Amino acid sequence: MKIRYKGILLLCLLALTLSGCTRLQNKTDGGEKPAPKTPGNLYGNTGGNISNGGITAQQGGWIYYCNGADNVSIYKMTVSGQEKTKVNDDRSMFLNVAGDWIYYSNINPSESGRLYKIKTDGTGRVKLSDDSASFVHLKGEWIYYSNGSDDRKLYRIRTDGTMREKLNDDFCSYINVEGDWIYYSNGTDKKRLYKIKPDGTERTLLAKDPATYINVEGEWIYYCHELDGNKIYRIKTDGTEKLVYGVDEAQYLNTSGEWIYYCNGFSGNRIYRIRKDGKEKSILNYESAKFLNISDDWIFFINEMASNRLYRIKTDGTKLQPVEKTER
Repeated sequence: MKIRYKGILLLCLLALTLSGCTRLQNKTDGGEKPAPKTPGNLYGNTGGNISNGGITAQQGGWIYYCNGADNVSIYKMTVSGQEKTKVNDDRSMFLNVAGDWIYYSNINPSESGRLYKIKTDGTGRVKLSDDSASFVHLKGEWIYYSNGSDDRKLYRIRTDGTMREKLNDDFCSYINVEGDWIYYSNGTDKKRLYKIKPDGTERTLLAKDPATYINVEGEWIYYCHELDGNKIYRIKTDGTEKLVYGVDEAQYLNTSGEWIYYCNGFSGNRIYRIRKDGKEKSILNYESAKFLNISDDWIFFINEMASNRLYRIKTDGTKLQPVEKTER
């Protein structure tokens, strides 16, 4: 039986639309606060960005992004927003950048999400697999993805397109690769939170909550609980110490450093942030937003109040600006 996700439908929508202090309901001091993860040669992107469609990825002084003003093709620009350069002609999602390569799902109608790579200078375009790949996440020499050609089961393949293998029989989404584990929402088991080793062993149930927008940072997993009003939860990577943040209806969850960022359904999907210790909740913008991606100290998002154009805003809520160069 095919299982359909609201989150996956929203990601499909992305492909179309691109042409005060909250009480913690469990006492915590927040524990050790990890530094923001900067993707490099080990990880191709952050788990939070991949859970939000992977529309941006950063490497060094460059940010790579999907340009909805140009058929969702990949562009790159400096962190300052200068030197915008087109990289490919494919409709692209789930960007990962490592070394000289960008890895992505090609969502052209004729390609149906097949996995490709292209050099960061726009040369050397190569198809890696005929699988329909989503929630693509690169770590080291392996690419992990949900395979739509096989009922969204978890697969991996080498970055050179060899050694493709299936890792489980679960309907997987919101894949995060962190440390020695892969974390995912298991649609075969009511979207519950699971983890599995990169070789497909030690499949483990972590929480019975239906989890979406999964973000794994250090020893903590952050997610939205679909059956509890989409409230933000967190749990340790060993399945212990679960807690919930406040009462907001959260979507498009992403985390970085000491902060949790999300769109608040109670306020028209405006962007909010709250510290991981549950303090200092604040609103960052007044536009209806979706698909939050964080690169450098910028939040990139689709602005529903500006014809679904790609915008960015500083993580402190300043310097709101459009990213795309041309009007649609």
